Amino acid sequence: MIVRGAQVEHGEFGIGNVLSVLGNVATVEFFGETFDVDIGELLVRDGQKPAGLPASSQATTDFSFRQSFEAVNLGVVPTNPDQLVALTIGGKDISSEIRAILKDAPTQGASRIYMGYYGSGKSHHLKLIKAIALREGWVTASLELDPKAADPAKPSTVYRELMAGLEFPMRADGTRCGDFFDLVKEVRDNWSKIKGLRYFSRSPWFSLAMEALQYLTHRRDDPDYVSAVSWLAGQVKQISAIRSISWRAGRKSIPSMPQTKDTGVVYSYHLVVLNEVLKALGYRGLALIIDEAEHVRTYSATRYVRANNFFDVLARCAHKPRPHFRDPQCDYDVSGFPAFWKEGPHFALFVGLTEGEDTQDLKRKAGEMSVLIHDPREVVRLRPPSPADYENWVAIFLAESADKLGPKMSVLTDEQLRARIAKLLRVEFEQLPDTEKLLRNWTKMAGFPAAVLMSYPSCIEPDELVAIVEEAAQQIAGDILPWE
Repeated sequence: MIVRGAQVEHGEFGIGNVLSVLGNVATVEFFGETFDVDIGELLVRDGQKPAGLPASSQATTDFSFRQSFEAVNLGVVPTNPDQLVALTIGGKDISSEIRAILKDAPTQGASRIYMGYYGSGKSHHLKLIKAIALREGWVTASLELDPKAADPAKPSTVYRELMAGLEFPMRADGTRCGDFFDLVKEVRDNWSKIKGLRYFSRSPWFSLAMEALQYLTHRRDDPDYVSAVSWLAGQVKQISAIRSISWRAGRKSIPSMPQTKDTGVVYSYHLVVLNEVLKALGYRGLALIIDEAEHVRTYSATRYVRANNFFDVLARCAHKPRPHFRDPQCDYDVSGFPAFWKEGPHFALFVGLTEGEDTQDLKRKAGEMSVLIHDPREVVRLRPPSPADYENWVAIFLAESADKLGPKMSVLTDEQLRARIAKLLRVEFEQLPDTEKLLRNWTKMAGFPAAVLMSYPSCIEPDELVAIVEEAAQQIAGDILPWE
């Protein structure tokens, strides 16, 4: 019987919760969307509690796994951190490795360059690092480099996008800082221990701007205040807002954030200041996660030099002090800054880089002080999993699907069938050379059997399912063409 609060499954919409029932029509919430459906199209899932009682842990697990399952099918990275680790091949080992790197970061530095061909899992790996860093108490700032929106030859745009991409870990009391605006509130609340910080107090942008912001109440409905905070977060055209507040408060004029020529040192210093502030507020520090670093290969000579100068300073800030390096180039007067590029380590840095001719000889690159590669041991070349690891992961994923995706998955409860599917996928997977094993496609194949079962209106026999999966795998591997 379908009643309010029951958990049900629909052939098209998946698993949902009944919000109300009127006659033969039930209003059901499916993954955040509400639909009115005929009760004859719904299957009641067993063991559900009525509405008003706390949801069971199994229901939560079903929902998060379904979200991750859909992400895998779409070829995107699952957003749930626990599911992301669980659904990554070798996720537990990678998690342990990243935790160890972050643990040693304050004394040893943390810089890793993840290399691989397109489709090798670089973006997935960086999202995994982000999830682990947040769980370990780090604030993360992540972006994909883009010559139009986040151009390393124009460091102001990279800084702006990093500030827009800030994410904060959960506090012990269950609260979480939402964005840069909320961070400014934290700084204001802890002003007595922030204002004297070494790097913060020497920054004419952060120190003078934060002093001026004390003049107004911290409110999101005050457009002048919001514009001033946005300027500090890299919206450089909002300079008039912060200067207006500063003048009203009778304080010094605040300098503009430079946008032209070589300014990598300025915006690297901004990030050093931010890292210092975060540590003073009780966070572990700032972890920068940058993908698509290979874009600079197509730059003109001038833009290439400026982008690499910015990368150079960022990389130095993630390493132990190396004072024998020459001072970086900067077209802005930084004589008032501490020599932060010779100090540290400051923030952690994780970069995704598609392999190319400029990354093959790591020893030569390290000897020339490559802007990103200071030591060949910091380079992690991503490789596809072994056929055995892939087969084992597929079998586990199929078992999770059978357990958490509803009644239509009943055929997958057969362990022998799951092993059979995992085996046939392994056979096709291991026949390909490593450079052609697009991991994105082969993780999708693990979700393909469950997707087939969901899409068919009637039950599928095991042999029929195996035949469908085998044909799809052969197409992915290139053994047959789709029209054959």
